[in-house]
Amino acid sequence: MQEKNLKIKLADGHTLYGKFSGSFTEPLFIVLHGMTGDMEDELYTMAVNWFQKKQFATFRFNFYGFQKDARQLMDSTIKIQSSDLDRVVKYFRNKGVKKIFIVAHSFSGPVVLSSVDRDFDAVVFWDPTYRISFTKGTKDFPSGKYIKEVDAYAMHWGVNILISRALAKEVDSFPWNTITKDLAVPLKIIIGDNSELKGSKKYLNVLKAEKEFEALKGGTHTFNDSDKIREALFKSTYSWFKKFLK
Repeated sequence: MQEKNLKIKLADGHTLYGKFSGSFTEPLFIVLHGMTGDMEDELYTMAVNWFQKKQFATFRFNFYGFQKDARQLMDSTIKIQSSDLDRVVKYFRNKGVKKIFIVAHSFSGPVVLSSVDRDFDAVVFWDPTYRISFTKGTKDFPSGKYIKEVDAYAMHWGVNILISRALAKEVDSFPWNTITKDLAVPLKIIIGDNSELKGSKKYLNVLKAEKEFEALKGGTHTFNDSDKIREALFKSTYSWFKKFLK
C-alpha cells in the first residue's frame, strides 16, 4: 500500500514529518527510530511494509530532520520527544483510530516510557537502550567530550554526533529501574542476543502490566543480520499486538 506524506504541527511551532498508509478505521502500527536514525532506515521501511500486509495502517516519522521547521537532535530531549509522541497519538485518536500499537527501537524505548499520556494499546521494544550515559563512559559505550562553545558532548561514534548538555543530564538522572512501575500498557521486549546493549530485561522487573521478553538468536542491535531474523522479529511483534486487537 502506498504511503502518503503526513505533517503534524507541534505545540511549539515545529512540524513533525512522517509517512502514513492505510485507513483510520484500521489498527495503527507506529514505529519509532533510534537515536541518530530516521524513518527511512531499512528496518523501519521493511516493518511498515510487513504490517501493511497484516491489515494495519502504518505511520513512521522523524523526531528530527533537515526541514526548516523540524526539530534538531541538538535541541531534543527525552521529555520533548515523548511529548511529540503524545501529540502524534492524539492526532490519530482525533481521527478516530481505535487501536494504536507502538514499536520503539533503541533510544526511543525511554522516550515511550516517558510519555505522559501513555495512550497506547500495546508496546514492543526492539533492543531498547538501558542505563547509558553520555558523560560517563563504559567499556561498550564511550563517553563524549564536552565542548563548552556549543554546550554539548561530541560522541566518539565514528561519525561525530553532538548531544546537548540538557539531554546528557536528563539521561544521567533517568529512573531506569523504576520508570515502568506505574506503566499500565502491555510491554514486550525483543533483543538480539548478540547486541552490545545489555540489561533491558530489567525494565520488566517492576512492571505490573502484561509483559514478555524474547532474545532472538543471532540478532544484533539493528536486526539487519538476515532476512530470517527480521522475519522472526516482525512475527513476534505481530503476535504480541494481535493479543490486544479486540
